[in-house]
Amino acid sequence: MAAQGPSVLPPTTIHSSKSISQAAAHDFLAAYLDRAATDPSLQPNAGITEYGPQSRTTVSAPNLVLHNLKRVQAGLTGEVLGRDLTLAKLSAGDEDKADEGWEDPKKVAEEANAEEDDQVQMEWDAGVPEQNTEATGGALDKEERKRKKKERRLAEKKAKAKLDA
Repeated sequence: MAAQGPSVLPPTTIHSSKSISQAAAHDFLAAYLDRAATDPSLQPNAGITEYGPQSRTTVSAPNLVLHNLKRVQAGLTGEVLGRDLTLAKLSAGDEDKADEGWEDPKKVAEEANAEEDDQVQMEWDAGVPEQNTEATGGALDKEERKRKKKERRLAEKKAKAKLDA
């Protein structure tokens, strides 16, 4: 007899949830971590082989889920946890950034723009002869500014192409 339609899912039982105390959570978590240290089937990164569950955790690649659960367990006992130095050592590229701290992105962008504007202004001053601003009333008309901006950008592209070559 051929099956019609999708297969039937197994029966589902929904259990109600209830809050537990921190002491009970600590005890439950401690028992799980003790069992997970010896039983690879309780480790989140375990793989199933023909010989049973095998842990993939090594010294060079620790199980981060269990590591974070240990930090949660320590927090449940009331320990004040600071920055996690174990994870900082794992990411070698981030060590310098951790020592320096964060910088304000707006401030960094402003400094970069100021340096770029100074460089462009120096190139502009070197390439453009002095103009009589009294005759034009101190301002250039819009078309003249556009033309000069195009010339400046073209000069910047040529200078960059020379550096890349």
